[in-house]
Amino acid sequence: MASIAFSSAIRNSMSWPTMLSNKPADDMKDGFSFGKSMFTTRKHNFNHQDLILTNVASPLTPAIAPPPEKTARPDDRHHVAWTSIRQERWEGELVVQGQIPLWLSGTYLRNGPGMWHIGDYNFRHLFDGYATLVKLHFENGRLIAGHRQIESEAYKAAKKNKKLCYREFSEVPKSDNFLAYVGELANLFSGASLTDNANTGVVKLGDGRVVCLTETQKGSIIIDPVTLDTLGKFEYTDTLGGLIHSAHPIVTDTEFFTLLPDLVIPGYLVVRMEPGTNDRKVIGRVDCRGGPAPGWVHSFPVTEHYVIVPEMPLRYCAQNLLKAEPTPLYKFEWHPDSKAFMHVMCKASGKIVASVEVPLYITFHFINAYEEEDEDGRVTAIIADCCEHNANTTILDRLRLQNLRSYNGGEDVLPDARVGRFIIPLDGSPHGKLEAALNPDEHGRGMDMCSINPCNLGKKYRYAYACGAERPCNFPNTLTKLDLMKKKAKNWYDEGAVPSEPFFVARPGATQEDDGVVISMVSDKNGGGYALLLDGSTFEEIARAKFPYGLPYGLHGCWVPKK
Repeated sequence: MASIAFSSAIRNSMSWPTMLSNKPADDMKDGFSFGKSMFTTRKHNFNHQDLILTNVASPLTPAIAPPPEKTARPDDRHHVAWTSIRQERWEGELVVQGQIPLWLSGTYLRNGPGMWHIGDYNFRHLFDGYATLVKLHFENGRLIAGHRQIESEAYKAAKKNKKLCYREFSEVPKSDNFLAYVGELANLFSGASLTDNANTGVVKLGDGRVVCLTETQKGSIIIDPVTLDTLGKFEYTDTLGGLIHSAHPIVTDTEFFTLLPDLVIPGYLVVRMEPGTNDRKVIGRVDCRGGPAPGWVHSFPVTEHYVIVPEMPLRYCAQNLLKAEPTPLYKFEWHPDSKAFMHVMCKASGKIVASVEVPLYITFHFINAYEEEDEDGRVTAIIADCCEHNANTTILDRLRLQNLRSYNGGEDVLPDARVGRFIIPLDGSPHGKLEAALNPDEHGRGMDMCSINPCNLGKKYRYAYACGAERPCNFPNTLTKLDLMKKKAKNWYDEGAVPSEPFFVARPGATQEDDGVVISMVSDKNGGGYALLLDGSTFEEIARAKFPYGLPYGLHGCWVPKK
């Protein structure tokens, strides 16, 4: 295969220095405490020319080791990617191996479910955990890192009561009696019992506010990107109502689009919000063409002039939501007989310009979309790319923590995935196409967690960065650069490590689409974690910095440039 796999032999033979300084957490109680330190400061003789210790102004000081926990967590023996973070907050400067570009000035924020237990009770699913926000602040070649738990009402209530108090992805609070259960169901219909645990994504709005998000509308929380403090709820001031929305809105300095599923009369509202406001305006509505409920819309793409609304046969299911114990598909139901569709709505008028049937599909994340033009400049089709799981719903079950933690290697259990490319004609044809944008073997038939150069959002593009697979595996374990023009991929791989979403940051003034760096945070096989920088063009490692503690897996991030 034409992919380039970068050897980890040199990296695995080294022990990386720890941080320069840190601030210990100041709120260690209610079962959320430090774990055992696995790292010590040692002298190293590096002979690899590409590894340069970045000069720093502050003196080198010993790392402050967290005190050991009184009792070990039940999941201690598992890969650190699937274990809870050991402290509520931390901040410190990291020693950098390699060279951070001096132009890289700002903060990368990554959100994700980093706390998967309450006391001795362990959550079921990857998506259940309480949100942990991690930052990497780059300035003058130095790196300040830190993390903090997002103080949602769900998280604070769990700490106070030492039990689950709100409905998470697969978790339901245990009722003491039948009357309490009836009351909890009433709270479900009103939305009061739904979680505000904003553990999925983080976005910077056009007015500078930074908001953490999940699929419940109440789970929109404003944070301070410098201190990571929870500042309060992002309250929508319109009267649109509803309980859920897309976890991934389309956000630029001038635009904010999202989808609001209608569970009563199956369909979707397409809405826009102006920068500096909390008021959403309806652009238009899409009525579902099949099934008893709208399809799951975790994400969706846009082009310069259109919003693309996916209608998956994996549909919301009110009955599953009401059940106290999770079903195999959790709050969803697979309805292949209802078929699958893609709808195209004009941003300006709200008019639906295309609604086509497409082959069945499953996707969490769309990558990008653009308008295909003929020789006369007329738009003839919409091209929309996504991380597509071959219409295989088992990916949801594979993300149960029990499955992730019980993997011992050797067996290949990760369901196949590809870059699914939708071709949506605008000539009135009733059917669209779905095909692989490149041979899935290029990225190990694993594909998710994509990012692109934001300058190409909604436009024709060539490169994307994602997590792929080095098989056998049970979870995406490589970082992959996709060249959609040459239909090739380059893969970075560190044996036993679990990298999170690769995030592309363009170099200021760049004219080439891949001129920049790719940032990822990696959970190491030996219980540690490190921040990683790859060159966006060559996809070679240029720097890494080790955390002084185990870093669990995280989901999605954003870039906040220095003002």
